[in-house]
Amino acid sequence: MRVLLTTLATILSLFACAASAAERLQVRLATLEWPPYVGAALKGQGYAAEVIRAACSRRNVDVQFDLMPWARALMLARHGDYAGVMPEYQNARREAEFAFSASFPGGPVGLYKRRPDKIAYAVDPAQDLDAALRSISQYRIGIVRDYVNNTTFDHADYLQREEAANDNVNLRKLVHRRVDLVFIDRWVAEYLQQHDAMLRGAELEMLQPPIEEPALHIAWSRHSATAAAARPLCDAGLAELLEDGTITRLRERHGLASKP
Repeated sequence: MRVLLTTLATILSLFACAASAAERLQVRLATLEWPPYVGAALKGQGYAAEVIRAACSRRNVDVQFDLMPWARALMLARHGDYAGVMPEYQNARREAEFAFSASFPGGPVGLYKRRPDKIAYAVDPAQDLDAALRSISQYRIGIVRDYVNNTTFDHADYLQREEAANDNVNLRKLVHRRVDLVFIDRWVAEYLQQHDAMLRGAELEMLQPPIEEPALHIAWSRHSATAAAARPLCDAGLAELLEDGTITRLRERHGLASKP
Protein backbone atom coordinates (compact mmCIF):
# COMPACT_ATOMS: atom_id res chain seq x y z
CA MET A 1 0.00 0.00 0.00
CA ARG A 2 2.83 2.39 0.90
CA VAL A 3 4.52 1.70 -2.44
CA LEU A 4 1.23 2.33 -4.26
CA LEU A 5 0.70 5.65 -2.46
CA THR A 6 4.27 6.73 -3.20
CA THR A 7 3.83 5.86 -6.89
CA LEU A 8 0.52 7.75 -7.01
CA ALA A 9 2.10 10.80 -5.39
CA THR A 10 4.92 10.73 -7.94
CA ILE A 11 2.45 10.52 -10.83
CA LEU A 12 0.40 13.42 -9.45
CA SER A 13 3.56 15.46 -9.02
CA LEU A 14 4.55 14.83 -12.64
CA PHE A 15 1.09 15.88 -13.83
CA ALA A 16 1.34 19.06 -11.75
CA CYS A 17 4.72 19.89 -13.27
CA ALA A 18 3.41 19.24 -16.77
CA ALA A 19 0.37 21.44 -16.13
CA SER A 20 2.59 24.21 -14.78
CA ALA A 21 4.85 24.01 -17.85
CA ALA A 22 1.82 24.06 -20.12
CA GLU A 23 0.65 27.33 -18.51
CA ARG A 24 3.89 29.09 -19.48
CA LEU A 25 3.78 30.98 -22.75
CA GLN A 26 6.48 29.94 -25.23
CA VAL A 27 7.93 32.76 -27.34
CA ARG A 28 10.51 32.76 -30.16
CA LEU A 29 12.37 35.97 -30.92
CA ALA A 30 14.66 36.52 -33.89
CA THR A 31 17.93 38.29 -33.23
CA LEU A 32 21.49 38.69 -34.50
CA GLU A 33 25.10 38.41 -33.43
CA TRP A 34 25.61 41.83 -31.81
CA PRO A 35 28.00 41.35 -28.90
CA PRO A 36 28.02 42.29 -26.08
CA TYR A 37 24.23 42.72 -26.30
CA VAL A 38 23.50 39.33 -27.85
CA GLY A 39 25.60 36.45 -29.15
CA ALA A 40 25.71 32.66 -29.15
CA ALA A 41 29.05 32.49 -27.31
CA LEU A 42 28.29 35.14 -24.67
CA LYS A 43 27.32 34.51 -21.05
CA GLY A 44 23.55 33.98 -21.07
CA GLN A 45 23.65 34.88 -24.80
CA GLY A 46 24.48 38.48 -23.87
CA TYR A 47 23.17 41.39 -21.84
CA ALA A 48 20.00 42.07 -23.87
CA ALA A 49 19.13 38.37 -24.02
CA GLU A 50 19.51 38.01 -20.26
CA VAL A 51 17.37 41.08 -19.58
CA ILE A 52 14.56 39.92 -21.84
CA ARG A 53 14.69 36.31 -20.65
CA ALA A 54 14.57 37.38 -17.00
CA ALA A 55 11.81 39.95 -17.53
CA CYS A 56 9.53 37.61 -19.42
CA SER A 57 10.17 34.73 -17.02
CA ARG A 58 8.82 36.89 -14.18
CA ARG A 59 5.42 36.57 -15.87
CA ASN A 60 5.63 32.90 -16.95
CA VAL A 61 6.88 33.57 -20.47
CA ASP A 62 9.76 31.42 -21.76
CA VAL A 63 11.82 33.03 -24.52
CA GLN A 64 13.94 31.32 -27.15
CA PHE A 65 16.38 33.39 -29.21
CA ASP A 66 17.25 32.35 -32.76
CA LEU A 67 20.30 34.13 -34.21
CA MET A 68 20.42 35.03 -37.91
CA PRO A 69 21.29 37.93 -40.23
CA TRP A 70 19.40 41.06 -39.17
CA ALA A 71 17.60 41.54 -42.50
CA ARG A 72 16.22 37.98 -42.25
CA ALA A 73 15.24 38.50 -38.61
CA LEU A 74 13.25 41.60 -39.53
CA MET A 75 11.55 39.89 -42.45
CA LEU A 76 10.47 36.79 -40.47
CA ALA A 77 9.20 38.82 -37.52
CA ARG A 78 7.46 41.29 -39.81
CA HIS A 79 5.42 38.40 -41.28
CA GLY A 80 4.69 36.86 -37.88
CA ASP A 81 6.93 33.80 -38.28
CA TYR A 82 8.61 35.02 -35.08
CA ALA A 83 6.93 36.88 -32.25
CA GLY A 84 9.42 39.71 -32.67
CA VAL A 85 13.00 40.88 -33.01
CA MET A 86 15.44 42.27 -30.50
CA PRO A 87 17.25 44.42 -29.57
CA GLU A 88 15.85 47.39 -31.47
CA TYR A 89 15.72 51.16 -31.10
CA GLN A 90 12.22 52.61 -31.09
CA ASN A 91 11.54 54.51 -34.30
CA ALA A 92 8.65 55.69 -36.42
CA ARG A 93 10.01 53.84 -39.44
CA ARG A 94 9.16 50.44 -37.96
CA GLU A 95 6.05 51.29 -35.90
CA ALA A 96 3.63 50.24 -38.66
CA GLU A 97 5.06 46.72 -38.55
CA PHE A 98 6.10 46.32 -34.91
CA ALA A 99 4.77 47.20 -31.47
CA PHE A 100 7.63 48.24 -29.22
CA SER A 101 8.11 46.89 -25.72
CA ALA A 102 8.93 48.90 -22.63
CA SER A 103 12.52 50.06 -22.72
CA PHE A 104 15.70 49.01 -20.99
CA PRO A 105 19.12 50.72 -21.02
CA GLY A 106 21.41 50.46 -24.01
CA GLY A 107 24.73 52.19 -24.66
CA PRO A 108 26.04 55.43 -26.16
CA VAL A 109 26.03 55.62 -29.95
CA GLY A 110 27.95 57.92 -32.21
CA LEU A 111 30.60 58.20 -34.87
CA TYR A 112 33.94 56.42 -34.55
CA LYS A 113 37.04 57.80 -36.22
CA ARG A 114 40.74 57.04 -36.47
CA ARG A 115 42.36 58.72 -33.45
CA PRO A 116 45.04 60.66 -35.45
CA ASP A 117 42.41 62.17 -37.80
CA LYS A 118 41.47 65.78 -37.00
CA ILE A 119 37.72 65.34 -37.35
CA ALA A 120 35.42 67.22 -34.99
CA TYR A 121 31.91 68.63 -34.90
CA ALA A 122 31.68 72.38 -35.46
CA VAL A 123 28.55 72.41 -33.29
CA ASP A 124 27.73 70.43 -30.14
CA PRO A 125 25.41 67.61 -31.33
CA ALA A 126 23.58 67.78 -28.01
CA GLN A 127 22.53 71.33 -28.90
CA ASP A 128 21.89 70.98 -32.64
CA LEU A 129 22.47 67.53 -34.13
CA ASP A 130 21.51 68.54 -37.66
CA ALA A 131 24.05 71.38 -37.68
CA ALA A 132 26.69 69.10 -36.15
CA LEU A 133 26.16 66.48 -38.86
CA ARG A 134 26.24 69.10 -41.61
CA SER A 135 29.65 70.18 -40.33
CA ILE A 136 31.07 66.72 -41.11
CA SER A 137 29.12 66.03 -44.30
CA GLN A 138 32.32 65.91 -46.39
CA TYR A 139 33.32 62.60 -44.78
CA ARG A 140 32.34 59.05 -45.81
CA ILE A 141 30.34 57.36 -43.06
CA GLY A 142 29.98 53.59 -42.70
CA ILE A 143 26.60 52.25 -41.59
CA VAL A 144 25.16 48.74 -41.31
CA ARG A 145 22.53 47.70 -43.83
CA ASP A 146 18.97 47.63 -42.37
CA TYR A 147 20.03 49.13 -39.02
CA VAL A 148 18.08 51.98 -37.47
CA ASN A 149 20.65 54.45 -36.13
CA ASN A 150 19.29 57.83 -35.04
CA THR A 151 16.28 59.64 -36.50
CA THR A 152 18.12 62.85 -37.42
CA PHE A 153 21.11 60.92 -38.73
CA ASP A 154 18.97 58.53 -40.80
CA HIS A 155 17.05 61.42 -42.40
CA ALA A 156 20.16 63.50 -43.16
CA ASP A 157 20.21 63.08 -46.96
CA TYR A 158 23.28 65.33 -47.20
CA LEU A 159 25.50 62.69 -45.55
CA GLN A 160 27.73 60.31 -47.54
CA ARG A 161 26.71 56.89 -46.22
CA GLU A 162 28.20 53.55 -47.24
CA GLU A 163 26.47 50.33 -46.23
CA ALA A 164 28.22 47.22 -44.90
CA ALA A 165 27.01 43.82 -43.72
CA ASN A 166 27.86 44.38 -40.05
CA ASP A 167 29.76 46.50 -37.52
CA ASN A 168 32.86 44.35 -37.79
CA VAL A 169 33.22 45.06 -41.51
CA ASN A 170 32.65 48.76 -40.92
CA LEU A 171 35.41 49.04 -38.32
CA ARG A 172 37.81 47.17 -40.58
CA LYS A 173 36.94 49.58 -43.40
CA LEU A 174 37.65 52.46 -41.04
CA VAL A 175 41.07 51.05 -40.11
CA HIS A 176 41.94 50.64 -43.80
CA ARG A 177 40.71 54.17 -44.67
CA ARG A 178 37.88 53.00 -46.88
CA VAL A 179 35.53 55.18 -44.81
CA ASP A 180 36.27 58.17 -42.57
CA LEU A 181 33.68 57.56 -39.85
CA VAL A 182 31.47 54.71 -38.63
CA PHE A 183 28.13 54.91 -36.83
CA ILE A 184 28.28 52.38 -33.99
CA ASP A 185 27.40 51.65 -30.38
CA ARG A 186 30.37 52.27 -28.06
CA TRP A 187 30.12 48.91 -26.25
CA VAL A 188 29.92 47.06 -29.57
CA ALA A 189 32.98 48.90 -30.87
CA GLU A 190 34.97 48.16 -27.72
CA TYR A 191 33.98 44.49 -27.77
CA LEU A 192 35.02 44.12 -31.41
CA GLN A 193 38.35 45.86 -30.81
CA GLN A 194 39.09 43.41 -28.01
CA HIS A 195 38.01 40.25 -29.84
CA ASP A 196 38.80 40.82 -33.53
CA ALA A 197 42.49 40.22 -34.22
CA MET A 198 42.34 42.61 -37.18
CA LEU A 199 41.09 45.42 -34.94
CA ARG A 200 43.15 44.78 -31.82
CA GLY A 201 45.46 47.71 -31.19
CA ALA A 202 43.74 49.91 -33.77
CA GLU A 203 43.72 53.58 -32.76
CA LEU A 204 39.99 54.29 -32.91
CA GLU A 205 37.79 56.53 -30.78
CA MET A 206 34.28 57.94 -30.69
CA LEU A 207 33.79 61.50 -31.90
CA GLN A 208 32.76 63.42 -28.78
CA PRO A 209 30.20 63.82 -27.47
CA PRO A 210 28.15 60.72 -28.34
CA ILE A 211 25.08 61.41 -30.45
CA GLU A 212 22.73 59.82 -27.89
CA GLU A 213 22.26 56.87 -25.54
CA PRO A 214 19.11 55.20 -26.90
CA ALA A 215 17.08 52.65 -24.97
CA LEU A 216 16.62 49.11 -26.26
CA HIS A 217 13.32 47.34 -26.96
CA ILE A 218 11.74 44.17 -28.21
CA ALA A 219 10.01 44.94 -31.50
CA TRP A 220 6.92 42.71 -31.30
CA SER A 221 5.36 41.59 -34.56
CA ARG A 222 1.90 43.01 -35.29
CA HIS A 223 1.04 39.73 -37.04
CA SER A 224 1.63 37.35 -34.13
CA ALA A 225 -0.97 36.32 -31.55
CA THR A 226 1.86 35.13 -29.31
CA ALA A 227 3.42 38.59 -29.44
CA ALA A 228 0.13 40.24 -28.44
CA ALA A 229 -0.15 37.94 -25.42
CA ALA A 230 3.51 38.20 -24.37
CA ARG A 231 4.05 41.94 -24.73
CA PRO A 232 2.19 43.18 -21.59
CA LEU A 233 3.59 40.31 -19.53
CA CYS A 234 7.19 41.00 -20.49
CA ASP A 235 6.69 44.74 -20.00
CA ALA A 236 5.53 44.09 -16.43
CA GLY A 237 8.60 41.95 -15.85
CA LEU A 238 10.89 44.66 -17.26
CA ALA A 239 9.42 47.19 -14.83
CA GLU A 240 10.28 44.86 -11.95
CA LEU A 241 13.83 44.34 -13.17
CA LEU A 242 14.41 48.09 -13.39
CA GLU A 243 12.95 48.65 -9.94
CA ASP A 244 14.81 45.91 -8.08
CA GLY A 245 18.24 46.63 -9.59
CA THR A 246 18.49 43.44 -11.66
CA ILE A 247 19.22 45.34 -14.88
CA THR A 248 22.00 47.32 -13.20
CA ARG A 249 23.57 44.07 -12.04
CA LEU A 250 23.26 42.58 -15.54
CA ARG A 251 24.96 45.64 -17.05
CA GLU A 252 27.84 45.19 -14.63
CA ARG A 253 28.01 41.46 -15.32
CA HIS A 254 28.48 42.15 -19.03
CA GLY A 255 30.87 45.08 -18.60
CA LEU A 256 28.37 47.75 -19.66
CA ALA A 257 28.48 49.89 -16.53
CA SER A 258 28.99 53.59 -17.22
CA LYS A 259 32.55 54.63 -18.00
CA PRO A 260 34.07 58.07 -18.45
